[in-house]
Amino acid sequence: MWRKGAGGAPAGLVGQTDSFHGTARHLRWSKKMTGAYSNEEEERLDIIEEQLVEKKTPFFLMMKMYAEFLHDCIHEKRFNQITDSKGLNVVAEYLKQAIAFLGSNNSDELRKPGRLELWALFRRFEDKQPALASLSRCAVCCFYEEAGWDPDTSESVTPIPFYLFLLKRLDPDMGLEFLEYAGRYLLDSAPG
Repeated sequence: MWRKGAGGAPAGLVGQTDSFHGTARHLRWSKKMTGAYSNEEEERLDIIEEQLVEKKTPFFLMMKMYAEFLHDCIHEKRFNQITDSKGLNVVAEYLKQAIAFLGSNNSDELRKPGRLELWALFRRFEDKQPALASLSRCAVCCFYEEAGWDPDTSESVTPIPFYLFLLKRLDPDMGLEFLEYAGRYLLDSAPG
């Protein structure tokens, strides 16, 4: 369902700009990553995307799932080894806002300041604390407009491959865990 570009990166990401992703020049490979996704991740991703499309899962639920996954990882101290707790706490607070506001009236307006702050955090720490910058970039995805994903103009039918790509920049070993979480959250408990 999704397409790969040069070097295994999701097509349309490296060096391009669009309204959802912003400038994608920052999408660099982690030193531990040798390709975008493992074969198992690719297979699981295809299955999840197919089922999400079938169920017509709304974009805001995918954003909320990603926010809750990231927040849970911070709360469980999964990222404490790679960045300081002060930075993690800042990102966690923004993720709590996203979780609280997604799906509510005026959600886009309520979350817009968080998106701007997380982008600023990303830029400020990109060179000094790349792990915190990567986490901030992941969190930015939870702050876009609820109607922001258009499968007709995107390289993928859902944002899940992009979420996975960014997450693997932070921790290349979290891919399958994230996909299992996404499947449980969006498919097992979703009505339909």
